[in-house]
Amino acid sequence: MDSTEERANAASPRQVVTDLPGPKARALMARGTFDMQSRYRAVVMDEERSQGCWLADVDGNVFLDLFANFALGALGYNHPALLEVARSHAFAAAAANPTSTPFIATPAWFDFIQAMEQQYAPRGMGRIFCVDAGGEGVEAALKAAFIQHGERQRVAAGRPANPLLLPDEEQQAILQGTRRSDAVVVSFSGAFHGRGLGPLSATHSKVIHKADLPSFPWPVAPFPANRFPRERHEEHNLRLEAEALAELSRILDQHAGKVAAILVEPVQSEGGDRHASPAFFQRVQALAAEAGAAFILDEVQTGMGITGTLWAHEQLALPRPPDLVCFGKKMQMGGFFAAPAHDISQFGRMYQTRNGDRTRAALALATLRTIDAENLLTNVTETGAYFLAQLQGLAERYPDLVTEPRGRGFLLAFDLPTPATRDDFLARCQRQGVFATYTGTRSVRLRPHLITRQAEVDEAVSIFDATLREMTR
Repeated sequence: MDSTEERANAASPRQVVTDLPGPKARALMARGTFDMQSRYRAVVMDEERSQGCWLADVDGNVFLDLFANFALGALGYNHPALLEVARSHAFAAAAANPTSTPFIATPAWFDFIQAMEQQYAPRGMGRIFCVDAGGEGVEAALKAAFIQHGERQRVAAGRPANPLLLPDEEQQAILQGTRRSDAVVVSFSGAFHGRGLGPLSATHSKVIHKADLPSFPWPVAPFPANRFPRERHEEHNLRLEAEALAELSRILDQHAGKVAAILVEPVQSEGGDRHASPAFFQRVQALAAEAGAAFILDEVQTGMGITGTLWAHEQLALPRPPDLVCFGKKMQMGGFFAAPAHDISQFGRMYQTRNGDRTRAALALATLRTIDAENLLTNVTETGAYFLAQLQGLAERYPDLVTEPRGRGFLLAFDLPTPATRDDFLARCQRQGVFATYTGTRSVRLRPHLITRQAEVDEAVSIFDATLREMTR
């Protein structure tokens, strides 16, 4: 029996013994108001007592964690494999001796890069580019797409690809900002790609993300959010996808020669767990190729096994690899993979001081190896299907409350009638020791740790059922 099964078979530690937040948590939160982020804080974790899928707080409350810190967590709390790495001398040395990794690396960095190349990169990828977080990875991928687009345009016009070979007056115009690219990125309604100004220009899910911030005037195509169950809404979904593809084609024609990339999530997570069919993504990829644009998949939330395959796009039956694939969250770092044709080779064009934190790389590699060793992709596939079936059962028992259960693996969601109803449901569940979160306008977002087993699913669903029953009275 592996360690995750032993944890799942143990008696449930779930308990809520104080008001939420409890007195110790409230006292600590009062000390943290200098932090601009303090208003978002929901839990003060006891990081020693939190174990596996169970999140303990400083007041002795223990929650079944279906939140995983907005899908940041992969192996639960205090997983032995990660603690072993974190306690090692090599990890301490990497933390104490930060490097500008592109210039100065250590042998362990090459272990990480070789493992990515040989085992864990998406099929067809020829390069990796590492930064600190997922949104930064999307930003870097957009830069790579723009760089390649600009170089290609210059070569087509009989001019040098290398900007350092341009006439001095053109180089000065670039430095002064008086010569700007007219290239665009096409993104989709409902998208979320990060909070930097580049990714925000391709984000279209919530007004609060973008209000008062400058934005590139890039075109937006409609995303054909499928209705569920799909078999009941097949005609509707096909019509929406056809309309979205027709509009995307029109946008590409309107901006012919100027589209550097099409950027899309395999599942729109922040926008409300919105799905489209594999056929839709296949056609988007084909349209990108016809337009001479990079096809970029943002797998920050969907990557690293949460859908049951290491990368969600493995389930889309794409006829060829994507051009760029962004990663983050569970990788504990950000960045992108690039197909060989999308390598940026000129010195200095793609560079940041760190370009790879060695401590985060060590945790990423340990996480990936543990996913293999504990057969967690199979667990996510099988337990995720079981969880979805239980959610569908809730929809049948409470049709006035629960609608459209959906998901791939542990990337799961369902809707409630209104935002207020959804928020009430989540608060009630938390008071019963199950911690989930929100997405979109009225959806419950479930992001179990990859180690979650059927016993924890049954416990969560029993609390969901009791809460919904209470809400119908």
